[in-house]
Amino acid sequence: MIRNTFAGSLGAAILALMAFGPQAAQAEMSPQAQVAAMKRGVNVLGYDPLWKDPAKARFQPRLMSVIREGGFNTVRINLHAFQHMDKDNRLSPFYFSTLDTMVDAANKAGLHVILDLHNFNECAEDVKACRPKIMAFWTQMAEHYKDAPDTVMFEILNEPHGPVNAVWNDMIAENLKIIRKTNPRRNVIVGPTSWNNLNDLEGLRLPAEDLHLIVTFHYYEPFVFTHQGAAWTPDFKDVKGVAWTKAEGQARLDADFDKVKAWSARTGRPILLGEFGAYDKGPLDSRVAYTDAVARAAEARNWAWAYWQFDSDFIVYDIPADRWVKPIHGALIPEQAAKVEAAQTPPVDPNDVMAHVINTPKLSSWNAYGAPQAAAPVQTAEGAPIRSALRIPLSAAQPNAWDVGSVAPITQSVKKGDKLQAWVWARAATPDTATRVPLNILISLNKAPWTALVNTPVQISSEWDMYVVQAVADKDYEAGTIMLSLQLGKSAYPIELGAPVVLRNYAPTAQ
Repeated sequence: MIRNTFAGSLGAAILALMAFGPQAAQAEMSPQAQVAAMKRGVNVLGYDPLWKDPAKARFQPRLMSVIREGGFNTVRINLHAFQHMDKDNRLSPFYFSTLDTMVDAANKAGLHVILDLHNFNECAEDVKACRPKIMAFWTQMAEHYKDAPDTVMFEILNEPHGPVNAVWNDMIAENLKIIRKTNPRRNVIVGPTSWNNLNDLEGLRLPAEDLHLIVTFHYYEPFVFTHQGAAWTPDFKDVKGVAWTKAEGQARLDADFDKVKAWSARTGRPILLGEFGAYDKGPLDSRVAYTDAVARAAEARNWAWAYWQFDSDFIVYDIPADRWVKPIHGALIPEQAAKVEAAQTPPVDPNDVMAHVINTPKLSSWNAYGAPQAAAPVQTAEGAPIRSALRIPLSAAQPNAWDVGSVAPITQSVKKGDKLQAWVWARAATPDTATRVPLNILISLNKAPWTALVNTPVQISSEWDMYVVQAVADKDYEAGTIMLSLQLGKSAYPIELGAPVVLRNYAPTAQ
């Protein structure tokens, strides 16, 4: 809460009047206008190899335009800058050059840019060593970007916590003093202590005379849901299967956000929800519901927001596939996601079988398990319908069919109602053509409870044959969450398999 001569609703009223008074006439953009323009954002670049070796970068400058076309208005660039300082705390020219490339790309794409100092853990570990580094960082950054457009903002430090809490207000003041020497009217973002916790907003002491401040907070509640399975959280790394529903969670979300809304109304400070999201180990349907609920709750209160994060674990964009993760993108920006999907999906020739393949149809896609000896590729006999196969050496039946098998991931997403086909070339190395060997062909979840969309038992012989199973998707499945699975445990003979093929909506027309 703002102290000094302003208090309560009087302080908010005076701040509002000053924001539209003579001083604001000199400003490129008020913080209120900036928040309104920032709208929807996404965190980028924090842990990308780009900063050490651009040749290994995942994120490319062109993705700034992809982000804008995807319906976002802002990028929050997470800067681990301390690693790029020399012994005198000077940032390297290479660092500035790399950052300039990304800032320029964002500007050209029409995005607002937040330059967020992300060395929060280093500061919590050693506050005394951290403070001069932060001051040196902002001295250099403020000078370097003093002529940048007003769409570029500074964020003093991400998620102050631990020992930083006790001195955070002093750190805000000393760094604002540095920034204001060269950027008197640039909007600067600051947040409360304890990891930008909304319950610590009352502890903020912001200079009342500084009218170019935006206040941020981060929201990951309930933490047991948003961070289930996260390896860096000792209490939750082994947690799984925790769901979130709007019916059960909306009331808490609204109560939490209303606390922030009330604080903002009292103080006159506009709000950025700088991070939110759910780790990708949680149930997808719950992650979608949660992401949508948080984004809409922020928008209902006229806040800007920035989702955590573009790629990696809380992923909204699959960089290797160069595509949006449709369920999360749709939850964040529903109206634009549909347009992007339509633009990304060209008409499919119903007779082009490869256009319908949704896995990688190679022998190397098979992952055999449970066999007493390793599976290996072999050349097939002359006259066989395929040239090579994966041989799984079996000699004795197992108690359960699933004790031995081979699985292949389905690498594209599937929508409810999609018609799936799996084609499997297979033979058993039996002593005669009359012997039949049982196996099961499934399309199923790739993790517990291993629920099957289809489970078809077949009998194979020593002759090559192609076995086809079909299923209709009962719901949407994210890429990589379902698989083709063969259960071979009842075979007492070696099994040979051709490359797996899974098709979506393949219905060739008569020629």
